[in-house]
Amino acid sequence: MKDKIGFNIIFALMAFTLGLALMREFDFQNFVFRKQALGFLYLIVFIISIYLTFKKKRKKLKNKTYHLHLI
Repeated sequence: MKDKIGFNIIFALMAFTLGLALMREFDFQNFVFRKQALGFLYLIVFIISIYLTFKKKRKKLKNKTYHLHLI
């Protein structure tokens, strides 16, 4: 069984909101952020939220513990 690509709606909504804020913060005439620190923070969190939106789901393994009974 292969790992499936997941889609997390919470991070997708967060990425959408951050994308809009990032576009508002960017000055397209001069190609700079109006407030550089805030713009870079938006950019970093936007990239992380895009990554977490499409992160692969891992298989959950059941914890099997074997007990040895000594007689």
